[in-house]
Amino acid sequence: MGKKKHKHRPVQVPMTPREAPRQLAQIQGLLSARALLALCLMIGIYLAWGSLHGSSLPGCGPASGCDKVLQSRWAHWMGVPVSIPAALVYAALLWATFSVGRTTPPTKQRLAWRVIVVLSVVMTGAAVWFIGLQAFVLKSFCPFCMTAHLSAIVAALLLIRKVPMRTAADPVRTPESLGELSKSESVRLGIGGVAALAVLLAGQVLVERPLQHEVKAIAGSSVVEPPKKLERELRLHGGKFRLLVNELPIIGSANAPHVMVSLFDYTCHYCRDMHHLLLEAHRVFSNQLAIVSLPMPLEADCNRLVKRTPSAHANACQYARLGLAVWRAKPEVFNQFDNWIFAPPSPPPVNEVRQYAEQLVGREPLEQALANDWVRKQIETDVAIYESNSQAMGEGRMPQLVIGAALSAGPLNRIDNLHTMLAEQFGLKPSPDATSAASTPSK
Repeated sequence: MGKKKHKHRPVQVPMTPREAPRQLAQIQGLLSARALLALCLMIGIYLAWGSLHGSSLPGCGPASGCDKVLQSRWAHWMGVPVSIPAALVYAALLWATFSVGRTTPPTKQRLAWRVIVVLSVVMTGAAVWFIGLQAFVLKSFCPFCMTAHLSAIVAALLLIRKVPMRTAADPVRTPESLGELSKSESVRLGIGGVAALAVLLAGQVLVERPLQHEVKAIAGSSVVEPPKKLERELRLHGGKFRLLVNELPIIGSANAPHVMVSLFDYTCHYCRDMHHLLLEAHRVFSNQLAIVSLPMPLEADCNRLVKRTPSAHANACQYARLGLAVWRAKPEVFNQFDNWIFAPPSPPPVNEVRQYAEQLVGREPLEQALANDWVRKQIETDVAIYESNSQAMGEGRMPQLVIGAALSAGPLNRIDNLHTMLAEQFGLKPSPDATSAASTPSK
C-alpha cells in the first residue's frame, strides 16, 4: 500500500504577547472598514437601481439637491451610471478584506493587499472628485452620495494603515513575511491607482452623455368639444384634471384641432431651450396646434413638493405669478411677455420683469391680477399635474409635455424629437423643408 498523502495547510504561528494587541487592533480596523464598505455597496446598488429604472428615490424630490446631482452629466461615466463602477469597486475591496487574515496563505494575502492599495487610491480620489463637483460645480449635494463618499474615504484610510510593510533592513524572509509589501511596490501600486483614477476623470470630462427626454404612455389627454357658448375642456390623466382651454396661457388658437400641454419653469435652463422648440413647432403646424403653457415653479415658496429651493430656481414663483398675471390682465400680450422673458439665457431680474409686465398691461391691472386668487390656484393645479406626471414617469425631470397619450420628461435637445411625438399622437407631420431645418440641434 502506498503512503497516505497529507494535505499541507498553512501553519498558524502563535502570537506573542506583543503581537496580540496589534493583531486585535488590525482586526478591529478591518471590521470597521468592512462595515463602511458594506454601507457604500448598499448605497451604490440602490443608486444604480434607481438610475437604470428611472425611479425617483426617496429624499430626492423634484428640484432637490439630490435630484440635481443624480440628473447631471457628472452622474455618468462613458454613458454608464457612476454608481455601477463604484459598486464594483466597493464589492472588490470588501472581498479583498476577507483575504488578509492569518489563516490565508501569504501569497494570497499579498495579492489581496495589492488590490486594497490600488482600489483604496482609486476610491479615495473618486470620492474627493465627486465631493468637489457637488460643492463647486453643481453647488448641490446628494445625501446618499455624500454618505458613500465620506464612508469610502474613512474605509480607505483604515485599510491603508493596515497594509503590512517590509523594509530593506528586514532579516531573511520568513513564510509570514511573504504577505508583506515592500515600500517600492506600494509606491508602484499607488501610481497604478492614480492612473486608473485618471481614466475615470478623463471619461467624465471628455465624454458627456447627452441628457435625453423619456416618453411614457399615460391615460391620454382629450379635448371635449362643448355646446355653443361654452368653453373647450382639456382633460388630463383620464379626466383627473379638467382645464378650460380659453382660460389658460396658450400659444396658438384655443380652437386649434390639437392641443398639447407644456409644464415649465422660467428659471429652468432646459425649459428655456424647450420654449424655442415649441415656438418652432407652432410655426410649422400653425393653426393645427395649440400649446397650453402651465408655469410650474421649482421653488418652495409656492410648490409644496419642493422642500428646499436650489439657488438656480430662486424667484421662480415670482416669475410664474407675473406671467399668469399678465395673461389674466391682458391675454393678447402674454406671448410677447413670454418671448421677452425667454429670450436671454437666464431670466432677467425680477424687478425688470415686473416693470416690463407693467408696461404691457398697466400697473393697476397687473396689481389686481396678482391679487386675484386665480393665480395661486392655477399654480397649485400646475404643481398637482406635475406630481401626477412625475408619478407616472417615475421621475420628476423638467420640462414636461403632455401630447395625447404620450408624456415626455426632460430636455428634447432636437425639434425632430418633438415632431415625432406630434406625428405619433396627432398625425401632424412637417413638410420636408421643416424636417431638414429640424436637423440643427437647439442652442
